[in-house]
Amino acid sequence: MKAVAIRKGQDRQKGPQKYHRVATVECDKCGAEFVISHQRKLKRSRSIAAEQAAELKTILTEDHRPKDKREHPDLVEFE
Repeated sequence: MKAVAIRKGQDRQKGPQKYHRVATVECDKCGAEFVISHQRKLKRSRSIAAEQAAELKTILTEDHRPKDKREHPDLVEFE
């Protein structure tokens, strides 16, 4: 796991050690906020964080579709 997105409010319970925060993403539908964090040993990359933010926004939008209505996960892992 090189990067994760953790739902705010879950930071203390599930926040991995040796990661640094690179971006915050908010769900357009319900306002849930997620913090994207990368491993400290990796170089910070705004372009990678932007790609992950777009991917996360897609996941969050799909969670609100009537057919697939489900709650957002507390943790999303990126490769």
